[in-house]
Amino acid sequence: MSDIPKTLYVILNHNIKSVTTMYYESLKYYQEQDNFKLFLIDNGSRASERSIYTTHFFKKNMYFNGAIQWAFKYMLDHPEYEYLCFSNNDIYLHGYKFVRTMIETMEEDNFTMLSPSTIETSHGQNFWPIMHCWYKKEARVVPWIDFTCPFIHRRLIEKIKQFPTWWRSPSYGFDDYCSIVCNREEWKIGVSDLMCVFHVGQMTYREGRGPTRAGDGLDFYTMQNKHRENFDWNFEKSGLQATQKELDTQKALYGRNNSLKMGRMPRTPDEGYYARYASGPDRQWFRNEEEKEIFTKRETMNEEIYMNKKGMKKVLPPAKRKGLK
Repeated sequence: MSDIPKTLYVILNHNIKSVTTMYYESLKYYQEQDNFKLFLIDNGSRASERSIYTTHFFKKNMYFNGAIQWAFKYMLDHPEYEYLCFSNNDIYLHGYKFVRTMIETMEEDNFTMLSPSTIETSHGQNFWPIMHCWYKKEARVVPWIDFTCPFIHRRLIEKIKQFPTWWRSPSYGFDDYCSIVCNREEWKIGVSDLMCVFHVGQMTYREGRGPTRAGDGLDFYTMQNKHRENFDWNFEKSGLQATQKELDTQKALYGRNNSLKMGRMPRTPDEGYYARYASGPDRQWFRNEEEKEIFTKRETMNEEIYMNKKGMKKVLPPAKRKGLK
């Protein structure tokens, strides 16, 4: 009999066998001591890219949308699980007591959703400063978490049950949707700085340079635009667009390009928040202007290499197109 509730831990793989296998192995030996069941779901990968640890698989790519729906239903059908962790596959972490520490925090502080802090390959740790490691001793209460590696209590799953059948895929937004429900129900959402993971980010597209690896016919930039287009449509259809915009403002309270330089959390959404069509460097945090300049040059070079390799022309955002003939 374990001293902590049972967790269903799901890793979702799509055509990145090596990293997924290492991720699984970093956790597999701790299932009994941390009272969790580890699933590795293959999301329509080619046979050569399926991990040897695959426990379940979809015949075609269901994207995040379809896969998390499956996990929610599995939780509803199996009441022995109190928590769900639904994770991307391009994650590196120290597995020892990882699940136990997250669950103990959720139990002690009554969190409905909790995420480890997240480091990514950008200079700013992570695209969302709300997910940065702030070295707080206690888990930070926040209005939203990124669904990179979220831990979710059963109460939220039983409340939502399944996402709307008309939800367009592929799309971002399940993290926003779940956060909106938690905020309405006054359920706590948090980020743990005690536990931190490294997330490569969109590795299926980056490693395979588009459809070669992802298998959906979308290159990296088209994929981003498609997700955003469906995201906007889904929240407009659900009648939650205004609420989602309010949530975006709350995310902005953690600011960008400012927080560590100020030595404090931002007080208003205006402190470091970026314009609608801000460039990549303007969305990152840098220690100084020199680091920003180096990052900008490297980002421009990598983008040019990618676009040339794909035979694509770069399309400027509307803000930069103004005044051009």
